[in-house]
Amino acid sequence: MSPSAGGLVVFLLSVQGLQVQVRRSASTWLELTCHSSCVLSDRPEYVWYKNEENIKRGSSLPVSSGSTDRYSCNLRGSYSHGSPAVYGPQRPSVSVSPSAEMLEGGSVTLTCSADANPAASYTWYKQDGTSDPRLLSEEPQLVFSSIQSSDSGNYSCTAENQLGRKTSEFISIDVKYGPQRPSVSVSPSAEMLEGDSVTLTCSTDANPAANYTWYKEHEDSPRASGQIFTITDFTAEHSGNYYCEAQNEMGRSNSTLLRITSSEKGGSSWSKTTAVAFTSVILLVIIILAAFLLIRKRSRPAERPDNNEIPPAEPCYATVSFSRNQEDLLLYSNVSPARPHRRKEEVEEVLYSGVNFESSGAASERRCEGAVDDSSALYSTVSKAPRE
Repeated sequence: MSPSAGGLVVFLLSVQGLQVQVRRSASTWLELTCHSSCVLSDRPEYVWYKNEENIKRGSSLPVSSGSTDRYSCNLRGSYSHGSPAVYGPQRPSVSVSPSAEMLEGGSVTLTCSADANPAASYTWYKQDGTSDPRLLSEEPQLVFSSIQSSDSGNYSCTAENQLGRKTSEFISIDVKYGPQRPSVSVSPSAEMLEGDSVTLTCSTDANPAANYTWYKEHEDSPRASGQIFTITDFTAEHSGNYYCEAQNEMGRSNSTLLRITSSEKGGSSWSKTTAVAFTSVILLVIIILAAFLLIRKRSRPAERPDNNEIPPAEPCYATVSFSRNQEDLLLYSNVSPARPHRRKEEVEEVLYSGVNFESSGAASERRCEGAVDDSSALYSTVSKAPRE
């Protein structure tokens, strides 16, 4: 209300309750509509503003989805400020509490915020390697009541309303923790030969990285420092149980005991030589046995028929006749057919023929009956009888 000439009072009325309503008309387009909570004339005329600059008249305004510009409306000829501006989310910001180092087991809260009208909704993601971000929460805050080393990584949040969507930059969460129990490896093996070189390696998971110290059991003074411990000339005095200690600002941890022993130089070679000699002897015995069996097989005589199965030789007879004048006549007949060799112990069979003397002067005849090609010897002996 303000005074005017003539003492009249003029009341300036402003229209309240103007708002911009947002409706999606297509996948990439939005339709803005100006709406008043007051009762207006049948055909109100509206004016549209983009970043507080008059751009159009009408009851609605099409805009592109994801736009970061600010849009508002007002009644034509109105002296009010018009509707509140609507706009999509600006890039969200992320805050971390506490802002100091994050220690394993502590409580940590991440908060996402973005300027937007209408108010934005929020979503939290964690980037796991090269895979797509993993959805964690749909709240403005992401709370870790007892954060662990596995929670370390890169996080981001997204703010979204009807006009658009924006994603924050990644924020890195680095959780500090003490060393886990270290593991120890030995090369080349746990049993050494005197004079060999031995290398022990200690490793553990820790944040920040751990420092390493080497000890021998029952000794207070360290043998070495560093992740790798090398003994260049191993002797019997080096034999024993070893362990490493991993330490950082968050704590320390010891490995289990590793036992390494030594043996005299050449002991292993003697064992190898003995094994080779024993193997050679076994092979030699096998070869000799095989040769013996082969020679025996080749020298075995062929089977001979049983002597009992040889049919007996048939006797051969000769008849001799002498003339009356027998004084100087002496006849010998020796027949010895060929025969196969016999064993010495066999008794040779002798066959004799009968001899008859006749007074007639017929010529002597000899008749041999039966087979003559047997294996028996045949003899025929004739002696002159003395005169009376």
